[in-house]
Amino acid sequence: MKRYNYLIVGAGAAAASAASAIRKQDPQGSLLMLGAESDPPYQRPPLSKGLWLGKDKEEDIPLKRPADWETMGVTLALGDPVIDLDAERCVVGTKAGKTFFYEKLLLATGGQPRPLPTPPGLENRVFSLRSLADYRRLRARANEGGTVLVIGGGFLGAELAVALSSQPGLAVQYCVSGKGPLAHVLPPPLVEQVSTRYREAGVHLHVEHHFKDLRSESDKLIARFADGAEIPCDWIAYGIGMLSLTALAEAAGLVMAPGGARVDDGMRSSDPRIWVSGDLATYPDPVWGTPLRLEHWDNAEATGRAAGSGMAGKEVHFQHQSMFYSDIYEFGFEAVGECRSDMDCYTDISPGRDKAVVYYLRDDQIHGILLWNVWDQVKTARSLIAQKAVVHLQELRGRIGDW
Repeated sequence: MKRYNYLIVGAGAAAASAASAIRKQDPQGSLLMLGAESDPPYQRPPLSKGLWLGKDKEEDIPLKRPADWETMGVTLALGDPVIDLDAERCVVGTKAGKTFFYEKLLLATGGQPRPLPTPPGLENRVFSLRSLADYRRLRARANEGGTVLVIGGGFLGAELAVALSSQPGLAVQYCVSGKGPLAHVLPPPLVEQVSTRYREAGVHLHVEHHFKDLRSESDKLIARFADGAEIPCDWIAYGIGMLSLTALAEAAGLVMAPGGARVDDGMRSSDPRIWVSGDLATYPDPVWGTPLRLEHWDNAEATGRAAGSGMAGKEVHFQHQSMFYSDIYEFGFEAVGECRSDMDCYTDISPGRDKAVVYYLRDDQIHGILLWNVWDQVKTARSLIAQKAVVHLQELRGRIGDW
């Protein structure tokens, strides 16, 4: 049974970022990365964006070449998920029966798609998207054409609808539970813009449709919704949220928070030998100090980097305000902080309505900023949030936008 100075469970953005950070501080310590997927660490955002639109190729998305990991002295063990963790003995066990001791452990286990209730026998016609393997299956099915029903009004569902509507031979039905795509984030004027753009692209958009159940009828799938509406299709692609993988953290007896494990501002858990990063980490918000857990790529990279640095002995106090982004046809946005449409929102929109800055406020303080077709202003947005100033709405017009 081999012992490693550093053992990383997970092989996504957080894990890869942590491995690089460890190597900057400690070039020699033994380091093992255990990944459930068979593919080495890769960029996840292109799975729902650039790979469909011709902006990325599959061979371009690995974070490093296999030889680069070897040169770094990082041992990759892929395709064999970790299923056991004994924190007292500092040992993990894999599905294949392998065991490894660690001195310091990082849990960067990520998450899995929240499942869409599907009757037995229909699973091969219902697709989620989380991994590169999922993308390959979804791409193969999309190439067969037909009518696809996309379910989910969040980031993944919205991007899936864009991606699939760009494919020849596909008719796209798109159902969201809110008043439009991304309605949980965008204010009504931008939701209206986005909804119009989907329809212009030939997508049949159905709003305020709450999925209820699914059945097969002849050669069609029939999706039924809470209001009694039924939509026939050949297959379904969905994105209705994510469930973080908490089982190992719970087995280790870590102090937990909703959806994740609680860590300090150095990503260290309640067990001094275990760090946590990515989707699983609930850490103090660098501005407000309240518990924060995020499921975005930038957050995974940043928390992984912080965890790796701390594991290798560097004093870390996480101060990064993570950002997220999305592209919907020619619309694009970058956002920082807490951006929820049920907060107090002020939208500074350009005269042509093609650009906007959305401010999200609590108690007259800026908690989030969304930049709609406005670029290179994330640093400014972070600075405004970090000031924690009490603001008046009239002060916000023109604060970032140049119209």
